[in-house]
Amino acid sequence: MPDEAPGTDPLAGLGARELEVLERLALGHRNRTIAQELHISESTVKFHVANILTKLSVGSRGEAAAFFHSAAV
Repeated sequence: MPDEAPGTDPLAGLGARELEVLERLALGHRNRTIAQELHISESTVKFHVANILTKLSVGSRGEAAAFFHSAAV
């Protein structure tokens, strides 16, 4: 997980659509399902997932999901 200052929301750096994608990713949804639910293309989902991984400094969807769940507590 990235080093964050105490009290800083680690998800604050994500855009609204990135958060929507991350929420669904954390539920275990595949790109196709996320695309259908958000009415966007799978390519756009992949773009958002790549940005999420970069912004959260994680290497996989699973790590991003775990990050989301730990931040939501």
